[in-house]
Amino acid sequence: MQIASVVVNKTARALDRLFDYLIPERLENQIKIGMLVYVPFGKANQRIEAYVVDFPHKTQIKELKEIDSVIEPEPLFDEKLLELIFFMKKRYFSTYLAAIKTVVPYGMGLHGKSVSDKVLKGSALALSYDEAFTALETARTKAPVQARIIELLMQNEFVANTDIQMLLGCSVAAIRALEKKGVIEPVEIEIFRNPVDYHTISPTKPLTPNSDQQKAIDVISDSQADFGVFLLHGVTGSGKTEVFLQCIEKVLNQGKTAIVLVPEISLTPQMIHRFAGRFGRQIAVLHSRLSMGERNDEYKRIKNGDAKVVIGVRSAIFAPLQNLGLIVVDEEHESSYKSQSVPSYHAREIAAIRAKQQGIPLVLASATPSIESYYKALSGKYKLLTLTNRANSQIMPDVTIVDMRRELVEGNRSLFSNPLKQAIRENLDKGHQTILFLNRRGFSTFISCRSCGYVVKCPRCNIALTYHKNRDFLTCHYCGYTQKNLHVCPECSSHYIKHFGTGTQKVEEELAELFPEASVLRMDLDTVSAKNSHQKILEQFEKDKIDVLIGTQMVTKGLDFENVTLVGVLAADMSLNLDDYRANEKTFDLITQVCGRAGRGSYAGRAFIQSYMPENSVLQMAKLQDYQSFYEEEISLRKSLMYPPFCDIVSLVFSGFSEAFVDTCAQKAAKQLKDALKNIPAEVLGPGACGFYKMNNKYRKRILIKCRLNDTILNIISDCIAKHYKSKENQAVSVLAETNPTHIM
Repeated sequence: MQIASVVVNKTARALDRLFDYLIPERLENQIKIGMLVYVPFGKANQRIEAYVVDFPHKTQIKELKEIDSVIEPEPLFDEKLLELIFFMKKRYFSTYLAAIKTVVPYGMGLHGKSVSDKVLKGSALALSYDEAFTALETARTKAPVQARIIELLMQNEFVANTDIQMLLGCSVAAIRALEKKGVIEPVEIEIFRNPVDYHTISPTKPLTPNSDQQKAIDVISDSQADFGVFLLHGVTGSGKTEVFLQCIEKVLNQGKTAIVLVPEISLTPQMIHRFAGRFGRQIAVLHSRLSMGERNDEYKRIKNGDAKVVIGVRSAIFAPLQNLGLIVVDEEHESSYKSQSVPSYHAREIAAIRAKQQGIPLVLASATPSIESYYKALSGKYKLLTLTNRANSQIMPDVTIVDMRRELVEGNRSLFSNPLKQAIRENLDKGHQTILFLNRRGFSTFISCRSCGYVVKCPRCNIALTYHKNRDFLTCHYCGYTQKNLHVCPECSSHYIKHFGTGTQKVEEELAELFPEASVLRMDLDTVSAKNSHQKILEQFEKDKIDVLIGTQMVTKGLDFENVTLVGVLAADMSLNLDDYRANEKTFDLITQVCGRAGRGSYAGRAFIQSYMPENSVLQMAKLQDYQSFYEEEISLRKSLMYPPFCDIVSLVFSGFSEAFVDTCAQKAAKQLKDALKNIPAEVLGPGACGFYKMNNKYRKRILIKCRLNDTILNIISDCIAKHYKSKENQAVSVLAETNPTHIM
């Protein structure tokens, strides 16, 4: 009999290995790589799900059990996607099962039951906010999982039940229990399986490219039979999307397919509109806001060949397209391409592997390329293609840095500087539109007592709670903890308790006071929680000619509105002060990108950057959109401090409820790593407290390893993690390993 190696659907680290089974004669012609099967497991021969990943010629096990039956008639991944699964396990210190769940779409196979109806089943609060707070306090002590569900629904009007289960790791029983108590109520929303409304999209024809665009199209298209990475560096508004479209058209004409990645869901509506106008029903869309039914149907269209072009966020890189001809990663510098859950893969890295597997070109595009990508381009690993001018020959926006220190001296304590207020007034008079950027949602940063200095903090994370005025409550943006707003200080009983700092809600309120006649939309995580809300906000902004769009990072990139002629950056210094070696890069990217939203149509654009550090070189270079100077300054700093791209960084975060035991485990691991790496060029730093030392009631210690990753170092780190989990006692402390983290908190 033939042997099959499988990965079982059990999350325990001790079971993170391959198990061999015999394939019975009746199934010999059915079993393939990637198939989901039932196998008898353990002493009790429990019938569990498993994935087939190999067909070994021999085994060390003397008496093998047989595979019981096939669950899914078709494989859920093929040999090439299996290579990615094995790569992610090793490179990102993942389990086999976590890697498989990343590749196999949610709602298929291990992730859930099949989907047949066209109704999205979810939940909403059935109580007023005052009543919900009473239920929340009761649940916190008696049913903490139910409490988390209440918190989630207090922050969102509607959440799909599948999303509640996925986000909180809870069972449907917890949802049903709250329904019986009358705290929440079931809600059904009719959904349409096709996430693109083709009836509203008119067909478009290719635009005439300028010389830079034509050169990029020719170079990429001439390489379609060979693997190669192209870095398309073009100023904001230079027509990078048109380059993608024309390259993909050539790919489709050859009978091949393409994947296009965008960093955020907020970018997909405009991108989908452009791609659907050019390629019609040949496109498929993949992102987390699709219902399970929509996602399931899109995957079917991809697998059976009806969809030729996949557009989506990070996870779309695993789309099971056949005969791939091109992969595009738009806004390649964005940190959202890096997964924050296990496995902590980077979509850009996975894209390079898929392109190499297929022998096809990979196009990375950005107005502000990542330091690592630009370094590779200059060193010859990537081919650099440059678009130096805007596609419509429009000039770049005129950018002014406003010194907010001078505004204070002149008595202006408003969120808006006088030059920005004047510019908004002029824009309103002309009927032009404005985008205001502030990278913090909510009404205020924190609440503090002016009498005793008490700051209201999250009891789980020891981080200041953010005030949300529209619902008059405080919430933690890290764990979701929610409580009523305070009007009396719990420490000294003073009534002098006040909101400090600024969030997007506060910007919206002050703008309404200054310009009551202006129509305003706000776009942040609070306003885009509902399904399709990104698209609705952007469509309303464009079609209804809304005067002002206020937003967080969602408004900084990819948006293309002809009538937007003014951009205001309200707190440019905010990201400069992060305890992160990428702080300068993130600040330059954000400001350059958001300023680039202005003047993309027939009208000239301008931007105002408000800062208390106007002389800062990063702000000055962002003002000039001078990426080259910024890169030269930043790469010199990275080299002197030995940061990427001159090394790799591996982060190991130990977390648990016992502060002392977390420290003990981290200290043991650090010693083991230092001993194992002492004769290898590598530096082990720590353990030290994480920037957010306590999160969701867990204490956190971090070890950083600076090295050049190779198989030897990967094996040493993997052995260290495995040794930690071998002890049952240590399983109270989890270890999160991340390769080249984009955020070090």
